[in-house]
Amino acid sequence: MGSSFKSEWGPAICMVLIELFTTGQLLLTKVVVDAGLMVFALLTYRFFLGAALVVPLALILEPALVGFTIPGFAYIGLGDTSPGYAVNFYNIIPIAAFILAVLFRKEPLDMRSLVGNIKVVGTLVCVGGTLVISLYKGKVLHLWPTNIIGYHPKQAGAAFGHHHVRGTILLITSSLSLAVWYTVQAQMLKVFPYKYWSTVATCFVGSIQTAVVGVAMNREKATWALKWNMSLLTIVYSAILNTAAKFVMISWVVTQRGPTYPAMFCAVTVFFTTILDSLLLGNDLSVGSVLGMFMILAGLYLFLWGKRKESVPPSEENPKEQMLFQSGDKNDKSVANV
Repeated sequence: MGSSFKSEWGPAICMVLIELFTTGQLLLTKVVVDAGLMVFALLTYRFFLGAALVVPLALILEPALVGFTIPGFAYIGLGDTSPGYAVNFYNIIPIAAFILAVLFRKEPLDMRSLVGNIKVVGTLVCVGGTLVISLYKGKVLHLWPTNIIGYHPKQAGAAFGHHHVRGTILLITSSLSLAVWYTVQAQMLKVFPYKYWSTVATCFVGSIQTAVVGVAMNREKATWALKWNMSLLTIVYSAILNTAAKFVMISWVVTQRGPTYPAMFCAVTVFFTTILDSLLLGNDLSVGSVLGMFMILAGLYLFLWGKRKESVPPSEENPKEQMLFQSGDKNDKSVANV
């Protein structure tokens, strides 16, 4: 029963936790970037610490090394906009990952079957929910106290946030690159099935790349200095949960369910961020937000239902019918023997 629970519910639980980690990362990053922390300093320390955290697991469990990194454009775009706006671009990831997975034959799709159509409908409904949150506001709802932590961005952060077009372009680029990463991850894990060393290499290479870009942009020592403040908390949080744990968990989920499965859960981040952005940072919660969140949950349910139908063999789908069929065969054989 334990192994059955792990194989059926384990990937879903992992992905919900990952989207919770991502939500916290978005909110914390927005606060510290508005306070003046350079994005590439955050990314450099995050990837380096993330690599250090996974090395013990890799040394104990896996004897190999490989990896790559993803551009940190999302955090620059987040600094230029807001968590509620930035997270809406996660709607690009499921549809792009789904298309890439089908094109590269990592995701089965039979449009002549009911299951295939349900998966497509679920994907479109999920993406539609994020679009509703982004494009339709409606009446503002006052369901709870907002901005309960008293967040007020500093002038430096507000000035940095004026580059709205640049932030939008970077958010789109980051979302597309993440969709590609899910697809590449599926193939890489077949060739190199070492998720811990893969995570170590990804984080290590990422820290080098972001350090080079960051130093080229800003060489002041004060920019790279670490202090006991919110910036350090964000770095530690992102390294532990949103880098080390997230990369390892995604690698495992991809091996269990394929590249489209974790991408679909990106919509859950929209759900969490929309609520917490209003509760903690004071952004309005509207009718469009609530409607979009319900659409996201409905679309995700349809997609996961379709995936489950694909993964469960017909013999396990209707065990009662199978037993009746087998008992019928036995009766026929007994009659024949008589």
